[in-house]
Amino acid sequence: MVRKEFGELEGFIKRVKAKYRDSKIILFGSRARGEHLEDSDYDFIIISQKFTGIGFADRIEQIQSLWTRHADVEPLCYTPEEFNEKKGEIGIVKEAARQGIVLA
Repeated sequence: MVRKEFGELEGFIKRVKAKYRDSKIILFGSRARGEHLEDSDYDFIIISQKFTGIGFADRIEQIQSLWTRHADVEPLCYTPEEFNEKKGEIGIVKEAARQGIVLA
């Protein structure tokens, strides 16, 4: 990911950190690999203890409400415990944990 693109994401990162102070934000997928197209979505994993007791759809909705860019955002939102469990399984979370870029 180029520095300019990170600069454009700073506002989103600040909004997420303001609402979820303990959050960890990981960018993964084509944007993290630098293989994206202009209209590619942004794939994030957001990890926060504040997601405890909140349904997955509501978590996603809360994060999407903080997104102001024209490109789509696809967040996966986990508590630290859920993330640690998922990253040990075969699948997208394991790959994101291995290849993603920690933004905050």
